[in-house]
Amino acid sequence: MTVKHALDDIYTVDPHLMGTPGALTLYLIDAPNPTIVDTGSANSIDRIHDALNEVDIAPEAVEHVLVTHVHLDHAGGAGHLADDLPNATFHVHEKGVPYVTNPEQLDRLKRSVDRAMGTENAYGEPKLLPEERCRSVGGGESVDLGDRELELVDAPGHAPHHFAAYDPVTEGLFSIDSAGMHLAGEMRPTTPPPGFDLEANLETVDRLREFDPEKNFYGHVGPGGEDAVDELDRYEAMLPEWVDLLEERRQEHDDDIGAIVESLEDRWLSPTVQRDVAGVLHYLDNR
Repeated sequence: MTVKHALDDIYTVDPHLMGTPGALTLYLIDAPNPTIVDTGSANSIDRIHDALNEVDIAPEAVEHVLVTHVHLDHAGGAGHLADDLPNATFHVHEKGVPYVTNPEQLDRLKRSVDRAMGTENAYGEPKLLPEERCRSVGGGESVDLGDRELELVDAPGHAPHHFAAYDPVTEGLFSIDSAGMHLAGEMRPTTPPPGFDLEANLETVDRLREFDPEKNFYGHVGPGGEDAVDELDRYEAMLPEWVDLLEERRQEHDDDIGAIVESLEDRWLSPTVQRDVAGVLHYLDNR
Protein backbone atom coordinates (compact mmCIF):
# COMPACT_ATOMS: atom_id res chain seq x y z
CA MET A 1 0.00 0.00 0.00
CA THR A 2 1.37 3.41 -1.00
CA VAL A 3 -0.61 5.57 1.46
CA LYS A 4 -1.37 5.06 5.14
CA HIS A 5 -3.06 7.37 7.59
CA ALA A 6 -0.58 8.53 10.24
CA LEU A 7 -2.10 11.23 12.44
CA ASP A 8 -4.97 13.70 11.97
CA ASP A 9 -4.55 14.99 8.39
CA ILE A 10 -1.06 13.55 7.91
CA TYR A 11 -0.49 10.53 5.67
CA THR A 12 2.63 8.49 4.96
CA VAL A 13 3.63 7.73 1.38
CA ASP A 14 5.90 4.80 0.55
CA PRO A 15 7.80 5.64 -2.66
CA HIS A 16 9.36 2.14 -2.92
CA LEU A 17 12.88 3.58 -3.00
CA MET A 18 14.99 1.58 -5.47
CA GLY A 19 12.03 -0.80 -5.78
CA THR A 20 12.09 -1.62 -2.08
CA PRO A 21 8.93 -1.16 0.00
CA GLY A 22 9.47 0.34 3.43
CA ALA A 23 12.85 1.94 2.69
CA LEU A 24 11.75 5.60 2.75
CA THR A 25 8.75 7.57 3.95
CA LEU A 26 7.36 10.73 2.40
CA TYR A 27 4.47 12.66 3.96
CA LEU A 28 1.27 14.18 2.59
CA ILE A 29 -0.63 16.73 4.68
CA ASP A 30 -4.29 17.03 3.65
CA ALA A 31 -4.65 20.58 4.98
CA PRO A 32 -6.57 23.43 3.29
CA ASN A 33 -3.24 24.19 1.58
CA PRO A 34 -2.11 20.62 0.76
CA THR A 35 1.56 19.98 1.43
CA ILE A 36 4.09 17.26 0.55
CA VAL A 37 7.14 16.62 2.72
CA ASP A 38 10.01 15.34 0.52
CA THR A 39 9.76 14.15 -3.06
CA GLY A 40 11.63 10.87 -3.01
CA SER A 41 13.93 9.94 -5.86
CA ALA A 42 13.46 10.84 -9.51
CA ASN A 43 11.63 7.56 -10.10
CA SER A 44 9.20 7.99 -7.17
CA ILE A 45 6.84 10.40 -8.89
CA ASP A 46 4.15 7.89 -9.85
CA ARG A 47 3.83 6.88 -6.20
CA ILE A 48 3.21 10.49 -5.21
CA HIS A 49 0.50 10.83 -7.83
CA ASP A 50 -1.07 7.61 -6.58
CA ALA A 51 -1.07 9.07 -3.07
CA LEU A 52 -2.66 12.34 -4.18
CA ASN A 53 -5.33 10.41 -6.04
CA GLU A 54 -6.03 8.15 -3.07
CA VAL A 55 -6.41 11.09 -0.67
CA ASP A 56 -8.40 12.97 -3.35
CA ILE A 57 -6.08 15.94 -3.76
CA ALA A 58 -5.73 17.39 -7.24
CA PRO A 59 -2.12 18.06 -8.31
CA GLU A 60 -2.93 21.71 -8.98
CA ALA A 61 -4.22 22.06 -5.39
CA VAL A 62 -0.83 21.28 -3.83
CA GLU A 63 0.53 24.53 -2.38
CA HIS A 64 3.80 23.48 -0.74
CA VAL A 65 6.57 20.92 -1.15
CA LEU A 66 9.11 20.76 1.66
CA VAL A 67 12.46 19.50 0.37
CA THR A 68 13.99 18.79 3.78
CA HIS A 69 17.46 18.20 2.31
CA VAL A 70 18.89 17.66 -1.14
CA HIS A 71 20.12 14.08 -0.88
CA LEU A 72 18.68 12.50 -4.02
CA ASP A 73 16.65 9.82 -2.24
CA HIS A 74 14.69 12.69 -0.67
CA ALA A 75 14.94 15.42 -3.33
CA GLY A 76 15.64 13.72 -6.65
CA GLY A 77 12.03 14.03 -7.74
CA ALA A 78 11.71 17.77 -7.12
CA GLY A 79 12.24 18.94 -10.69
CA HIS A 80 9.81 16.37 -12.06
CA LEU A 81 7.18 17.28 -9.48
CA ALA A 82 7.50 20.96 -10.35
CA ASP A 83 6.10 20.12 -13.79
CA ASP A 84 3.19 18.20 -12.30
CA LEU A 85 2.31 20.53 -9.40
CA PRO A 86 1.98 23.90 -11.17
CA ASN A 87 0.97 25.93 -8.11
CA ALA A 88 3.38 24.49 -5.54
CA THR A 89 6.21 26.40 -3.90
CA PHE A 90 9.29 24.28 -3.18
CA HIS A 91 10.88 25.12 0.16
CA VAL A 92 14.61 24.29 -0.01
CA HIS A 93 17.40 25.01 2.46
CA GLU A 94 19.51 27.96 1.34
CA LYS A 95 22.60 25.73 1.35
CA GLY A 96 20.85 23.18 -0.86
CA VAL A 97 19.25 25.42 -3.48
CA PRO A 98 22.26 25.36 -5.87
CA TYR A 99 22.27 21.55 -5.90
CA VAL A 100 18.76 21.36 -7.34
CA THR A 101 18.74 24.50 -9.51
CA ASN A 102 22.24 24.64 -11.02
CA PRO A 103 22.98 22.06 -13.76
CA GLU A 104 26.66 21.66 -12.88
CA GLN A 105 25.95 21.25 -9.16
CA LEU A 106 23.13 18.77 -9.78
CA ASP A 107 25.28 16.76 -12.17
CA ARG A 108 28.13 16.69 -9.64
CA LEU A 109 25.72 15.56 -6.93
CA LYS A 110 24.28 12.81 -9.10
CA ARG A 111 27.71 11.51 -10.10
CA SER A 112 28.82 11.39 -6.47
CA VAL A 113 25.68 9.46 -5.51
CA ASP A 114 26.07 7.00 -8.38
CA ARG A 115 29.71 6.47 -7.43
CA ALA A 116 28.81 5.88 -3.79
CA MET A 117 25.98 3.50 -4.71
CA GLY A 118 28.08 1.67 -7.30
CA THR A 119 25.47 1.95 -10.04
CA GLU A 120 24.38 4.48 -12.64
CA ASN A 121 21.08 6.29 -12.02
CA ALA A 122 20.89 4.85 -8.52
CA TYR A 123 17.99 7.19 -7.72
CA GLY A 124 16.80 7.79 -11.27
CA GLU A 125 17.53 10.78 -13.46
CA PRO A 126 16.86 14.03 -11.56
CA LYS A 127 15.63 17.11 -13.33
CA LEU A 128 16.49 20.73 -12.54
CA LEU A 129 14.08 22.54 -10.25
CA PRO A 130 13.37 26.03 -11.64
CA GLU A 131 14.83 28.57 -9.24
CA GLU A 132 11.73 30.73 -9.50
CA ARG A 133 9.72 27.86 -7.98
CA CYS A 134 12.01 27.74 -4.91
CA ARG A 135 11.73 29.47 -1.58
CA SER A 136 15.16 29.53 0.01
CA VAL A 137 14.92 28.91 3.78
CA GLY A 138 17.38 28.74 6.64
CA GLY A 139 15.18 28.15 9.68
CA GLY A 140 12.75 30.42 11.47
CA GLU A 141 10.34 30.68 8.55
CA SER A 142 6.79 29.33 8.53
CA VAL A 143 4.69 27.51 5.95
CA ASP A 144 0.98 28.37 5.84
CA LEU A 145 -1.18 25.24 5.67
CA GLY A 146 -4.40 27.27 5.75
CA ASP A 147 -5.47 26.11 9.21
CA ARG A 148 -2.07 26.41 10.95
CA GLU A 149 1.56 27.17 10.17
CA LEU A 150 4.48 24.77 10.15
CA GLU A 151 7.59 26.18 11.79
CA LEU A 152 10.82 25.50 9.92
CA VAL A 153 13.95 24.70 11.90
CA ASP A 154 17.56 24.70 10.72
CA ALA A 155 18.71 21.12 11.33
CA PRO A 156 22.30 20.46 10.17
CA GLY A 157 24.39 17.48 11.20
CA HIS A 158 23.08 14.75 8.91
CA ALA A 159 23.68 17.30 6.16
CA PRO A 160 24.35 21.05 6.25
CA HIS A 161 21.34 21.62 3.98
CA HIS A 162 18.76 19.94 6.22
CA PHE A 163 15.77 21.60 7.85
CA ALA A 164 13.02 20.14 10.01
CA ALA A 165 9.41 21.28 10.46
CA TYR A 166 7.20 21.42 13.56
CA ASP A 167 3.41 21.20 13.39
CA PRO A 168 1.82 22.95 16.38
CA VAL A 169 -1.58 21.26 15.92
CA THR A 170 -0.46 17.63 15.93
CA GLU A 171 2.71 18.48 17.91
CA GLY A 172 4.45 16.41 15.28
CA LEU A 173 8.06 17.01 14.30
CA PHE A 174 9.16 16.27 10.75
CA SER A 175 12.70 15.51 11.84
CA ILE A 176 13.22 13.29 8.74
CA ASP A 177 16.97 12.41 8.83
CA SER A 178 18.13 15.01 11.33
CA ALA A 179 17.29 12.80 14.34
CA GLY A 180 18.32 9.39 13.06
CA MET A 181 16.55 6.35 11.67
CA HIS A 182 13.67 4.56 13.35
CA LEU A 183 13.76 0.99 12.08
CA ALA A 184 11.14 -1.32 13.61
CA GLY A 185 11.22 0.82 16.74
CA GLU A 186 15.01 0.78 17.03
CA MET A 187 17.15 3.90 16.63
CA ARG A 188 20.00 3.79 14.15
CA PRO A 189 22.55 6.46 13.21
CA THR A 190 22.41 8.09 9.81
CA THR A 191 25.77 9.77 9.19
CA PRO A 192 26.47 9.99 5.44
CA PRO A 193 29.46 11.61 3.76
CA PRO A 194 30.42 14.28 3.11
CA GLY A 195 28.18 16.37 5.33
CA PHE A 196 27.88 14.51 8.63
CA ASP A 197 28.99 16.68 11.54
CA LEU A 198 28.72 15.30 15.08
CA GLU A 199 28.70 18.61 16.93
CA ALA A 200 26.17 20.18 14.55
CA ASN A 201 23.91 17.13 14.82
CA LEU A 202 23.99 17.21 18.62
CA GLU A 203 23.08 20.90 18.57
CA THR A 204 20.23 20.08 16.18
CA VAL A 205 18.83 17.39 18.45
CA ASP A 206 18.95 19.81 21.37
CA ARG A 207 17.15 22.45 19.29
CA LEU A 208 14.45 19.99 18.21
CA ARG A 209 13.88 18.80 21.77
CA GLU A 210 12.85 22.34 22.76
CA PHE A 211 9.58 21.79 20.87
CA ASP A 212 8.69 18.92 23.23
CA PRO A 213 7.15 17.01 20.31
CA GLU A 214 4.57 14.26 20.67
CA LYS A 215 5.58 12.43 17.49
CA ASN A 216 8.67 12.24 15.32
CA PHE A 217 8.14 11.80 11.58
CA TYR A 218 11.23 10.07 10.19
CA GLY A 219 12.37 9.64 6.61
CA HIS A 220 13.68 6.15 7.46
CA VAL A 221 11.04 5.18 8.24
CA GLY A 222 7.63 6.46 9.14
CA PRO A 223 6.21 7.89 12.34
CA GLY A 224 8.12 7.08 15.52
CA GLY A 225 6.77 5.73 18.78
CA GLU A 226 4.79 7.27 21.60
CA ASP A 227 7.68 9.11 23.27
CA ALA A 228 9.27 11.45 20.76
CA VAL A 229 11.43 13.22 23.33
CA ASP A 230 12.86 9.92 24.52
CA GLU A 231 13.77 9.12 20.91
CA LEU A 232 15.65 12.41 20.67
CA ASP A 233 17.41 11.65 23.95
CA ARG A 234 18.40 8.22 22.69
CA TYR A 235 19.78 9.64 19.47
CA GLU A 236 21.74 12.28 21.33
CA ALA A 237 23.38 9.53 23.41
CA MET A 238 23.88 7.23 20.42
CA LEU A 239 25.76 9.59 18.09
CA PRO A 240 28.91 10.16 20.21
CA GLU A 241 29.03 6.46 21.04
CA TRP A 242 28.83 5.62 17.33
CA VAL A 243 31.63 8.04 16.43
CA ASP A 244 33.86 6.85 19.29
CA LEU A 245 33.25 3.22 18.32
CA LEU A 246 34.24 3.80 14.70
CA GLU A 247 37.31 5.75 15.71
CA GLU A 248 38.34 2.75 17.79
CA ARG A 249 37.55 0.20 15.05
CA ARG A 250 39.49 2.28 12.55
CA GLN A 251 42.61 1.75 14.64
CA GLU A 252 42.08 -1.99 14.17
CA HIS A 253 40.97 -2.05 10.53
CA ASP A 254 42.36 1.18 9.03
CA ASP A 255 39.95 2.42 6.34
CA ASP A 256 38.59 -1.01 5.39
CA ILE A 257 34.90 -0.17 5.67
CA GLY A 258 33.85 -3.76 4.99
CA ALA A 259 36.00 -5.03 7.85
CA ILE A 260 34.70 -2.32 10.17
CA VAL A 261 31.11 -3.21 9.33
CA GLU A 262 31.77 -6.90 9.93
CA SER A 263 33.09 -6.05 13.40
CA LEU A 264 29.92 -4.20 14.45
CA GLU A 265 27.23 -5.54 16.74
CA ASP A 266 23.75 -6.01 15.30
CA ARG A 267 22.40 -2.94 17.10
CA TRP A 268 24.44 -0.72 14.77
CA LEU A 269 23.44 -2.37 11.51
CA SER A 270 21.10 -0.73 9.00
CA PRO A 271 20.57 -0.83 5.22
CA THR A 272 22.98 2.13 4.88
CA VAL A 273 25.60 1.11 7.43
CA GLN A 274 28.54 1.11 4.99
CA ARG A 275 27.66 4.63 3.85
CA ASP A 276 27.25 5.77 7.45
CA VAL A 277 30.61 4.34 8.46
CA ALA A 278 32.17 6.20 5.52
CA GLY A 279 30.51 9.41 6.71
CA VAL A 280 32.01 9.12 10.18
CA LEU A 281 35.48 8.36 8.78
CA HIS A 282 35.19 11.46 6.60
CA TYR A 283 34.12 13.48 9.63
CA LEU A 284 37.08 12.20 11.66
CA ASP A 285 39.47 13.16 8.88
CA ASN A 286 38.13 16.71 8.84
CA ARG A 287 37.44 17.25 12.53
